[in-house]
Amino acid sequence: MLARVKDDLTLGHTYRATQRLRTLLAVDPSDIEVRRLLAAVYRQTGNLVEAGRWSFLTDDARPEELAAFIRANPSPWLRLRLLAWSEDLVGLPTEAARERLLALVEEAERSGPPSRWRGHYRAPDSRGALIPCLFVLVTVGIVVALAALGVVRFGMWILG
Repeated sequence: MLARVKDDLTLGHTYRATQRLRTLLAVDPSDIEVRRLLAAVYRQTGNLVEAGRWSFLTDDARPEELAAFIRANPSPWLRLRLLAWSEDLVGLPTEAARERLLALVEEAERSGPPSRWRGHYRAPDSRGALIPCLFVLVTVGIVVALAALGVVRFGMWILG
């Protein structure tokens, strides 16, 4: 698949190359070489946010790209999710990449739980679900009664 990516890039088909690379990362998110290549393609097209995202864990991350990635995604929890890294830190190529990821994890922990998780969890109120169920039952009952009445009337008309 990387050969196809390189062919796409040779032909100037950067969109197709990014799609192939993102597919490869979906299969193996820990492939640093694919991340590096994807960051290079985004760098080539001028997309600093995505270049920062995909170079974040590589050894060739540029400060302006990392800053663009942080500006576009201010929540540390969101940045962690977008990085999609679930492997151990040992898999990262350099100490700088390990330090960046550790700093992001610490920032996320300091910021508290993600905004979606703030507050107390409360189960949904099941009493509100009763009204739509009753509506459906009454509606179906009326439709069945009208259909039965129509069948009886049609039968009486045929026989009579």
